[in-house]
Amino acid sequence: MTPTSAAERPPRIDIRQVRWARIGIPLFVTYFICFMDRTNISVASPHMASELQLSAAAMGLVFSAFFWGYVLSGLPAGAWAGKGHAKNIIVACMVIIGLSAAVTGVVHNLPVLMAARMVLGLAEGAIFPAFAVMFISWFPSRERGIAVALTMYTVPLSSAVMAPLSGWLIEVTSWRAMFIIQAVPAILVAIWLHFSATEKPENHPRLSAEERDYIIATRTVETTDESTLLQVFMRPVVWLLALIYFFWVMGIYALTLWLPTVIGDLTGRGSFLVGLLTAIPFLVGTAALYLVTKRAVASGRSLGSFIALPIAISGTAMIVQHFVQFGAVFSFAMLVVAAGSIYAALALWWTWVMQIVPRNQAGASVGFVNLCGNFGGLVGPLLIGLVATAGNTASGFWIIGVGVIIAALIVKILDSRGTGASGDAELSGQHTDADLEPAPVTTGR
Repeated sequence: MTPTSAAERPPRIDIRQVRWARIGIPLFVTYFICFMDRTNISVASPHMASELQLSAAAMGLVFSAFFWGYVLSGLPAGAWAGKGHAKNIIVACMVIIGLSAAVTGVVHNLPVLMAARMVLGLAEGAIFPAFAVMFISWFPSRERGIAVALTMYTVPLSSAVMAPLSGWLIEVTSWRAMFIIQAVPAILVAIWLHFSATEKPENHPRLSAEERDYIIATRTVETTDESTLLQVFMRPVVWLLALIYFFWVMGIYALTLWLPTVIGDLTGRGSFLVGLLTAIPFLVGTAALYLVTKRAVASGRSLGSFIALPIAISGTAMIVQHFVQFGAVFSFAMLVVAAGSIYAALALWWTWVMQIVPRNQAGASVGFVNLCGNFGGLVGPLLIGLVATAGNTASGFWIIGVGVIIAALIVKILDSRGTGASGDAELSGQHTDADLEPAPVTTGR
């Protein structure tokens, strides 16, 4: 067998390189903390509802308030990040995230709680569009998929860590103390990024001339041509991507925010055990994210089927959980399948989107897809709260499941028309399998 040349090997995470040690790893930690502060309310919600006398519908409103802010900030933050402010946006938003998360721990009424959640959403909505600009500035095209995949691992992984940790903190302290304690890491990460990162590799004092020249020479390879933001919005495929993400995110946050309450209904146990059980679907989701991304690389097939199949499975499991009654264990198993599979294609999805959009509009374009998609985060949790019946919070999940299956069908239609990752350049541009490889951390080149 002929040895693989260095140029042909899949790119790897090398923590000796400044782009990974000072940008990639800190961004991973940043997004991990974001999702922890975004979703820890799910474990606290039964206690909050009891103390603040909130109904299921009111808690659904509280969950959705986060997304009222989230959908407002993504597009303007993306446009501003594209003008050279991505790092400052991330640092400032992490400070706001920490403060608003701490305020959640001292609220005593519904209006203040909703205001705190909305401010948290405003700050977090600006984060990922700014990330997109940092990814494109700092990472060669063939490494960008790894950076995106690394960030996407935080979505299920943070929930897997947060659920038992939050449950334990609530039992040994209180739900109020839990919010305040978990607000501190966001402030610390903001300080870390302020001193660790720069907006562009051209300005980083610890970057070698060799690494800087390599990044600059290769970061625009395999990205689409530049165009105006208006031209981006006039492409129908961008709106279809936004619609897919709307239904998908509707399912993600309906599950993420209501799952501890649903598991509590099924088991009748305390916060710590509920937290441990809640971690299981998200650990499954983390493993599925790795395996699906790895399989997509090995198969050589288009990304469409690898995106469509897991979310179709998730939607089907939500519907089955409602209409097939085989007891609490079966219902929990279906929730594990639903929550585990809904995360499986996230790394493929954002790699796909970031190769579609013009590089000079990456922040605003990703912000637009993220904005439209996260309206689903507003709708999904609220819908569950409105439809929930006494003792059966999961009674509305079948409706969410239908929406998730619609998202899978749209992906499949686009893929079958030749607009998948290996098809029409209008949708996907060019990419290498190495862009999607979930590479291990290494200390050697």
